[in-house]
Amino acid sequence: MPDTAPGLESSLADDIARGRQQRVRRRTIAALAVLTLAVVVAILTVVLDWGWTAWIAALAIAAVALTVASLKYGLVLRIATAVTAIALVAAGVLVVRIPPVTTAGWKIGPDARLIAADDKIAVTFDQTTHAVQGRAIADGREVWKNGFGSSDTVRWRQLDSDAVLLYFDSGSSQQDNGAAVISIADGKTRWRLDIDQQVPLTTNDDVVVFTGKEMTTGVDLRTGKKLWSRPGRATAGSGVQSSRNLSLWVSRSDWIAVPGATKTTPVAVLDARTGRLVATVRSDRNDFVIAGKTFVHFDYAKNGLRLANGTPLAGGRAWQAEFQPSRFHEELDVVDGQARALYDNKAVYLDPDTGALREVRLDNRWSPDRLNGGPGGRYIAVKQRDRDRKVVAWAVADTVTGKLVELDGPGHPVEVEIEEFSGDTAISHTTVVDAVGAESSRYARIVDGAEHGQTSTTGARRFESAGDVIQLDDRIIALRKD
Repeated sequence: MPDTAPGLESSLADDIARGRQQRVRRRTIAALAVLTLAVVVAILTVVLDWGWTAWIAALAIAAVALTVASLKYGLVLRIATAVTAIALVAAGVLVVRIPPVTTAGWKIGPDARLIAADDKIAVTFDQTTHAVQGRAIADGREVWKNGFGSSDTVRWRQLDSDAVLLYFDSGSSQQDNGAAVISIADGKTRWRLDIDQQVPLTTNDDVVVFTGKEMTTGVDLRTGKKLWSRPGRATAGSGVQSSRNLSLWVSRSDWIAVPGATKTTPVAVLDARTGRLVATVRSDRNDFVIAGKTFVHFDYAKNGLRLANGTPLAGGRAWQAEFQPSRFHEELDVVDGQARALYDNKAVYLDPDTGALREVRLDNRWSPDRLNGGPGGRYIAVKQRDRDRKVVAWAVADTVTGKLVELDGPGHPVEVEIEEFSGDTAISHTTVVDAVGAESSRYARIVDGAEHGQTSTTGARRFESAGDVIQLDDRIIALRKD
């Protein structure tokens, strides 16, 4: 058989090479077309909020297209392209996704609730077994356990930073309620007693005050001994408008008020430690707070101005102050040691010793969202609306300075809620969406006008707080100040 002619062999090799080049070119063109499509899909995902799945799919398609397009190059360049594709996906995840959506903290039982915390120990209560546990905040390790138990409905209040009060609601008018105080440090029961048909109202360094429809009682915080009793239902002025929210717990009060049975009956102001009557104040409107050592009740002057009257409870002079109210909703409470009247467009502060006024204007573009804020406190959730009354932005306002608290972290806030747990400190719950519409929740401790100690989650159905520790579903997380 004759040998193949050299010219024919060369022509055949050229045809094979040209075919390979055409296939590579077509594959590269197809890969670039797919890459272009992936970029378009990614852009539309951001613009139209197609969601996280579409965003990841677009990133993956783009990475594969880049890898395929690089196959015509040498080994080194192909490896570099593969690394670039992986980096593309990682960058797309980190830039768009709201970090860190992680499982921070440690888990507790499904029936357990966070009820108190200090700097080192978080206290939980199991609603099924009624066992109280002290756990190390750092890792959830059990430090102590108190299994005193009760068949009644159990509720709780933290007393300062070293003890927690549990009270047992019998649910019957024929049985007395019970109360017990447990040390946070070692879990020991300090005392336990019956408290008639009363619930906790407030506390200070010396006493815890219980009140009910018929009687108010002061109990020694250290021993559980009943120190005094007085007929009537009491309210506390420290951080609560006394004519409303009568069952609200107030974390600290040196003075308490027992409103009269009618609007014309004087309000009796008592020393919380001794139950001694220190003042009787006639307040027709029954709008009052207790700030510092002063009972402040509000009325309207004849000229239409809001009138505040200060009655000293431990020495000093009485005072009156007039200020311009607002046509918007008003809330009276105590913040930063001063009486505050909060409106939609401003906060008016009154010095409890002198009645001196300080007005803090809020940005007119923002208005308080009263459904998503705690009962009083320095920080409030605010929202901004467009001309069609549609909410377009959310933020947190500091009513002491009038400034907005910067909501740190990526993502667009679509709702803000304030979980209040003291007068000048709060926990913010911000619902945010990322660039592709994926939603998650971000919690942060707000103090000194800024957010600290953030944690994020894809959703939580249960929330509890104690100090700077929170419970999200079955996890305990510490929100420390940075």
